This record gives sequence, C-alpha cells and structure tokens, in this order.
Amino acid sequence: MTKTIAEYGSWGAGIGADLVAGQSLRFGLVQTVGGRIFWSEMRPSEQGRSVIVERAEDGNLADLTPAPYSARSRVHEYGGGEFLATARGVFFVNAADQDLYVVKNGGPPRRITDEPAMRFADMTYDRARDRLIAVAERHTEGEQHSSPENYLVTVKLDESDFGAVSKLAGGADFYAYPRIDGTGGRLCWIEWMLPWMPWEDARLVVAELDGAGEISSSDRAAGGAGDHVFQPQWADDGRLYFVLDNTGWSNIFRLDDGKVRCVAKRDAEFGRPLWGLGASSYAVERGGTLIAACIEEGAYKLVRISPDTGACEEIETPLRQIDGICTTDRGVAAVAAGDELAPAIVHIGRGEKAPAAPEILRRGLDADLESGSVSAGQLITLERGEGICVSALYYAPANARFAGPSDAAPPVIVGAHGGPTGMADRGLKLKIQYWTSRGFGYLDVDYRGSSGYGRAYRNALNGQWGLHDVDDVVDMAARLVELELADPDRLLISGGSAGGFTVLCALTFRDVFAAGASYYGIGDLQKLLDLTHKFEAGYIYNLTGTSPGNTERVFAARSPLFHAEQISRPVILFQGLEDNVVPPNQSRDMVDTLKRQGVPVAYLEFEGEGHGFRQADTVVRALTSEYAFYARVLGLTPVDVLPRVKIFNEEEIP
Repeated sequence: MTKTIAEYGSWGAGIGADLVAGQSLRFGLVQTVGGRIFWSEMRPSEQGRSVIVERAEDGNLADLTPAPYSARSRVHEYGGGEFLATARGVFFVNAADQDLYVVKNGGPPRRITDEPAMRFADMTYDRARDRLIAVAERHTEGEQHSSPENYLVTVKLDESDFGAVSKLAGGADFYAYPRIDGTGGRLCWIEWMLPWMPWEDARLVVAELDGAGEISSSDRAAGGAGDHVFQPQWADDGRLYFVLDNTGWSNIFRLDDGKVRCVAKRDAEFGRPLWGLGASSYAVERGGTLIAACIEEGAYKLVRISPDTGACEEIETPLRQIDGICTTDRGVAAVAAGDELAPAIVHIGRGEKAPAAPEILRRGLDADLESGSVSAGQLITLERGEGICVSALYYAPANARFAGPSDAAPPVIVGAHGGPTGMADRGLKLKIQYWTSRGFGYLDVDYRGSSGYGRAYRNALNGQWGLHDVDDVVDMAARLVELELADPDRLLISGGSAGGFTVLCALTFRDVFAAGASYYGIGDLQKLLDLTHKFEAGYIYNLTGTSPGNTERVFAARSPLFHAEQISRPVILFQGLEDNVVPPNQSRDMVDTLKRQGVPVAYLEFEGEGHGFRQADTVVRALTSEYAFYARVLGLTPVDVLPRVKIFNEEEIP
C-alpha cells in the first residue's frame, strides 16, 4: 500500500478513541480454583462496571456478577483485593455499598454484610471455621474521609450467624495480605504505619490462632525499620514465602523454622508498589517450584526458581509485562501484554523447556489492528551520574496509510506516569497507539522515583519531588531532539495525578514544552496535604523532604499554583468530580489562576468519575479533547473530526 505523505500529528485511519475506550478492558485480580480461572475486568462500555469472569475447565467463559453489581473495593481509595475465589463460592466487594457478597453455582449474588460505615478488601477463607478474614476500613459518620480506622476482621459464613463481623487485629495504620495456612492454625499479614507507604516500610507478622480462631500470639517475622515486605504466601508444605527488600532489591524469601532465607538472590525487583491490594508477582507450584515475574534493567522477565537450590532459570516469552501471577493445574495464569498484545489474561504452560507461546484466555482488546499502525516501544537511556541512568520508552509515529515528510521531525508527547512511585507500562497501550497512529511520537519516561529499578533509584526522588522528575522529563525530551526523533518546537507533556504535578511544574519552572495536559494533577501541595486521604497522608513529607509543621517554605516554592505567572504555554486540565485522592479544587484553582494570568487554558470535568477515568464516554471525550487542544496550539489540520474545546484566552495562542 502506498502511504499518503501528510503532516505529522494530522493523520487519520489509525487507532480510534472509541477503540481505546469502549473496547479496551482493564483487568484486576486473577485467581484459580483447581482448573477454573477467575478474573475481574473493568468494562468502560458498561460505565466502568467491574465484572468477575470465570473460565471453566472446558474453556467456556461466564460472567458471575450480573448488572448492576460491580466488583470494586475502595479501601485506601485505590482498592484492589476485590474478590476471592474458593470452592465454596466467589466472594466479592460490591462497588455501590462496599459490602461483601457471595455468588455460587450460577445463582444470583447473595449479600453477606450490611455495614454502611465499612469497606472490605483482600480476603482469605478460613476453611476450618467457615469464615472470611479480610482487610476492613471503618469511616465514622461525620469524620473526614482522611482518617478512617483500618484493621483485620472476620466475617461469619455459617447460617446461624451469617454475615457477623468481628475485629481480629488492629493497632497498625494499614493492613494487607491476610493469609491463613492450610491447617488453619497460623495467619500472616503485612502492616505498616504512617507516614510510610507500603514500599517504604512494611513488616510481616505471623500469628498463632487458638481453637476459636482468635490470635493467641503474634511476632514480626521480617521487614520494618526501613525494609518492606510484599505478597506473603503459604505453600502446601506449610512454609511461608514473601518478597523482602532488605538489600536494595526486592527478592523472594522463605521463613524456615523462624529464620528468614533468600531463595534466589538477583539484582531485580520481584516486588511491586502496593497501590492496589492483592497484587501478585509470583506463585508457588504444587511441587514447590516458584514461577515469578521480576523487573530487571527496566524489562520484565519470567523466571522459574528452585527454592531449595536457588537455581533461577529464565523462561522465554514474547510478553513485555506480566503481573497477577497465580498457579493452575497446567502452569500459571496472569495479566500480560506484548508489543502487539494489549493487556490480556494469558496462560503459560508448565514444562521442562521453555513453554510454547502463551495461550490467550481473554483479550483486553477484541479487535484486529493493522500491524503497520502499531508502534513498539524502544528503550532510550540517559546517564545521570553517580550510577543513575534514567530510562524511557520511545514510540515512533506509525500508521499503515500515512507517513510524515522526510524533512520533518514529529511532535512528541512526553508522558509522566503517576505515583510518582509508578512505572511506564510495557507492551501495547492503546492510548499511546492512539497518538502514534496520528503521527505523534510518544516518550514514556521512568523518571527518578519510579519503581522497577531498585530501592536507590526509587529513593532518588525523596526530598526532590517537583525537581528531579521535572529535570528528567525535560532532559529526556532534549535527548530525543538530539537523536532527531522530535521537533524541538513541538514538544508536549501529559500526565495524571503525580504525573499531572510534574506536568504543571515543567510548564511553570521550565520553558521547553509547547503545551501540556494535566489529568487530576496537583497544583497546591499544602491543599493536597490538607485534603488527601489517609493512605497517602504521610507520603508527601518524604517526597518533599519536609516534616509536620515544617512545610511552608518548600510547599510555597514548588507548588505551581503560586507561580502561575511563570506559565506562558497553553494548558488543558481534566478532573473527575468524585476524586478523593486529588479533589476537584486542585484543578479548579489552577484554572481560575491561569484565566486571570491570561494564559490559554481549557478545562473539562466529569461527573461520576474519580481518580482515573473509567467510563467510555469520558475516556473518548478526554482523549479527543486533548488532541483538539494540541491541534489548535500546534496549528495542525487533523483528518479526524474533533470536538470543539473552549480555550480561555485563546487569542493568546500564536
């Protein structure tokens, strides 16, 4: 096919916004019971409803949660741990009321709890006592949402006392991963205290249960004092595995007769930042072998570990990102993505040699993409000195029907991920492909502070948030210009949440980008501290190098809202009205200030959306509006028909 030569950034016939939104599923937990595999999938086409799906042993798929039920927890606001699959039934948290329900044998969901002030998540089933043990969060009426009580509870399932909730353990600020061993005699969990995040300081606790199921004794087994534990898991032989970061890298350990032993040492990350409960990076097979996904030098690797010998064998796959690992009768299931595979539920078979290509059980995207319109990420690095190297994934413009002029470089969108303890997604991400198929380059930066590169890299942002992250996105953009992969006059920046803060800081304190897009970003650090939720209530101190009562100088210096007079480039902001993480007044205050300063600014807010957009209509409108905004700023003439975006002070655009 002969390609049409057209201006970069104006191409059509690529990957549409409706495909990104309405036909792109987002997967949550994956669990197995025997030969049955269960997962949750968020469907933008159903207003963001999260559905639990079962794949039976014969391969048939069935929805277990009918509308209007939606499996979604709001513990820590970010949720996770939304269901538990057992032989007794599938237990789940319903989004609307945050109560627990059970569905089994193809019947309708049955309500278990009726606790209006409570939220539940991350459950384990105590078979010996026919009860659930779960993480719970109590929000007292009239109390600010930032200070609920978190603890572990039991939930009775026997008919004589069905749904009764009792407190089992408390005293810590946060809990995760309650897991009971096969005998019913031992319970483990991880816990942590403010001001720490779970990837900064979290300890593993192992408790003995008496005959009535109460805790008779408990001890810290690992973690704490600056180390953190992730994903404890009992093996069939009664030994306890977990991920521990006590050396600068999070490796898998085992508790043997009270002693902590590393089963395979590797300069790689087996842990994940625990933004959502129930995250899983490894599984223990029936024979004791471990299958795990680690991140090494910025790349995901699947490995098979012999815990007794320490042998660690890499398993070759075409996958670029692998999470949510759990065992099956024939191998492991996971959420995974590849260069041409959007996130999907996959099965990787067991074998002595490298397995065959992963079996795709459920595609996140049920549509065929033209291979010429798919852009694969290529690694770009930048040495920072002192052993620090910043990495980014560059996606070149790609369209089967269009090509750019030979004497021009494309406009490039520099992406700043959230967290900031996040990581740029690997594999096929449709939102990025939306841009590249229209003739934009996309640079997804793992700035200092990102996960996946070890503790030292993650900690490099401590005290420097709003500084090092900005330096890295700016300098990585400059590196792309040096490589003649980007037009220096048409650099753009886009990011959400903490990434939105980086966007606003870059536009305020540097003059590199032609325009920016902030999704539920932070403009006022003090207001973030005052209004944010409990989970992140202490996070900002470590990131900014401040302490309670000693924030005024740093917050005033780094908050874009207070330096808006330095912004000269156009900005578009997007905000959900039900966002409890970064409340709407953050975006509104920024917009009002930019209006007064005469800066071209556009603003869209969405009812029914929280921190991260879930509904198809919202995703389409936000994406196409961002494109329309860039087209106006850069003077592009897109093939696509785009919405009209109201830009205040539009006459100031050159």
